[in-house]
Amino acid sequence: MIIYGINPVLEALQSEDSIPDRIWITRGKSNPRLQKIIDKARSQDIPVRFESARVVANKASTSHHQEIVAEIASIGYTDPETLLDAVPALLLLVDGVEDPGNLGALLRTAEATGVGGVFLSNRRSCAITGPVVKSSAGAALHLKISPIGNVVQTLGKLKKRGYWVVGLDAQGKDGLNQIDVSLPLVVVVGGEHQGVRRLVREHCDILVSLPMKGQVSSLNLSVAAGVLLYQILLRREGERTDS
Repeated sequence: MIIYGINPVLEALQSEDSIPDRIWITRGKSNPRLQKIIDKARSQDIPVRFESARVVANKASTSHHQEIVAEIASIGYTDPETLLDAVPALLLLVDGVEDPGNLGALLRTAEATGVGGVFLSNRRSCAITGPVVKSSAGAALHLKISPIGNVVQTLGKLKKRGYWVVGLDAQGKDGLNQIDVSLPLVVVVGGEHQGVRRLVREHCDILVSLPMKGQVSSLNLSVAAGVLLYQILLRREGERTDS
């Protein structure tokens, strides 16, 4: 798998499961951040090759590569049953996000808010690709991500393990303050066009929408999910402080 960009390559070098096999850098380009990558790669005996701008762009399949491209063997997916058995306090389930930029931004926020794992529908959501890793600033390489085929079945398994399912939906009737943050939670995010699907909505314990005061009727899904995830994080930290 090809990844590109300074942050994604640096994060790959610091990950456990996605160490680069080799790195290519545009010949004649130099800055402190690139040098940090070069030094770290050499300390790990990872080959670094200096190539023409054309070669680097061809390997990245984009001109937005920040002069660096790396090849990793895999993204290091986590088996769904392993993630289920771990029972993290907060999980994210992504069903139907098609845009790599949206998925990357969503994963970046998930990693920042301490999400313990991500279930990713492999039928309706885009896969973890170079553009997704770039949009996540490399955060995708640090998350436990489990591809799943049946979203409803996965939600059923989560409920049996004591999870409360929180759907993020523009048509939801529940507010943020109605989430019981003392419970293990799984936040469900639907796609850009249809949101949370009807059958998935029926398996949610609560459907949350964000209050909208402006003229625009909705937020980008990664922004909306970020608001919800940070609300959960801050409320949990507040409850720990109070206790």
